[in-house]
Amino acid sequence: MASDHLPHIILVVLDTAAAKRCSVYGHTRPTTPGLERLAQEGVLYRFGFATSPWTIPSHLSLFSGLYPSELGSESPGNQVPEVFHTLPEILQQLGYHTVGISCNGLVGHQRGFDVYYDMDTPFFSEGYHRDKLNTKFIKRATDKEIGRLWLFLKYIVQGKRFLFPFKNVAERLYKKYCVDLYYKTSGATQRSFRIAQYLIKKYHGQKPLFLFLNLMETHWKYNPPVSFNNFINISIQERQELFQYDHQDFYIQALPPEMMAKIYLLYEQGLYFLDQKLFDFYRFLEAQGVKDRTLLAVTADHGESLGEHGLWGHMFGLYNEVLQIPLVVKYPGGLTTPGESRRLAQLNDLFATILEVVDSPLPLPASSRSLLSAGREYAFAEHYQNIGLQAIHKRVPDFQPRPFMQPCRCVIDNKLFKLIEWADGNLELYDLSDDFWESRNLSQVPDQTSRVRALQSIMREKLGAFGENT
Repeated sequence: MASDHLPHIILVVLDTAAAKRCSVYGHTRPTTPGLERLAQEGVLYRFGFATSPWTIPSHLSLFSGLYPSELGSESPGNQVPEVFHTLPEILQQLGYHTVGISCNGLVGHQRGFDVYYDMDTPFFSEGYHRDKLNTKFIKRATDKEIGRLWLFLKYIVQGKRFLFPFKNVAERLYKKYCVDLYYKTSGATQRSFRIAQYLIKKYHGQKPLFLFLNLMETHWKYNPPVSFNNFINISIQERQELFQYDHQDFYIQALPPEMMAKIYLLYEQGLYFLDQKLFDFYRFLEAQGVKDRTLLAVTADHGESLGEHGLWGHMFGLYNEVLQIPLVVKYPGGLTTPGESRRLAQLNDLFATILEVVDSPLPLPASSRSLLSAGREYAFAEHYQNIGLQAIHKRVPDFQPRPFMQPCRCVIDNKLFKLIEWADGNLELYDLSDDFWESRNLSQVPDQTSRVRALQSIMREKLGAFGENT
């Protein structure tokens, strides 16, 4: 496909947004009216699932089309291994100008981005962020300090980027003393959309744009603007009292129920704020005349537990409150019919979907199934690296782990039966068509024995033996 006929691709990740809390997925409070209106013109995927319950492996799946264990389990690194193609890398080769905008420092600067904006900065010019991206890759070119220094100086002199080192030092001081995105997400969200609007205006009519945004309004610590109080009116002092805690505190000590209720409503308030800003951006695309020449995908990297199954946050388990994600795609005009799809879908399916829309010549990985093709038979999710328990042990070294604090993985078939396998060998089977929020474990029901064995076999065939990934 010629580059002048390629659609813009905008991929928005609402970090930690659980489908369960979205009114577009049936939640009783109107948390996502904007996404509901967007879904009327796009396709809402009712059964969309993440590949992992936390940021790094989910984003690696999104950018590669693969499952975490196929990329080398859940390693601490946040880069797609060089033996695999990344989504921005492929789109860049097809003629796209590729830009990342991230409010989450855990999301890595994947290969293929022309510019990558980190929102914890006082500088927002394209040139400055291109310098940051280029020098970041310089650091990986050699492990020798003198070699890095030489490459850095060469880059500065040849590109005449003499102000960059001074700005970079100023940014480091700014990050250390002036900003914490976990507490100031709303400003970062608004800046992200302003940059996105600027880029649309700049590149529309010149070359196709791939734009990735990660927004943190629904990530702990939930901190919507004080003026957004249609669900909860909570003072700044009350917020500060809540924010002295972190997710591991919910397991170390019992917090008062009234405090938990405020946390719950703050989460929904943040979702509502984010939804409003997202819909404002959607109306901007319409006003600019680019909406029907754009593929806009709105999703999340994972959800959030708010007390279900005795869990808080997204540190443990693979239950649906942390695994089911919103997935709404507004395709370019005429490509597909708007409506709701009940096909089994996963976050990494956006990789194959986008590459099919742009007619990429590269073969697609078997783990990613285009949402425009035949449906998938199975969805998988993995959680091997126990980051939650590690965080708790840093604070309470003799803390005794609970059964749900162990590695686990799961498979969901296209009849919506879900099998969870834990590291200790315990199994949980749920019929999601009748019990979506997993209240009745069917693994010991006699007439489900063959189904349990079959799903276990499928999981091992795809993901290997459990011990290989832990």
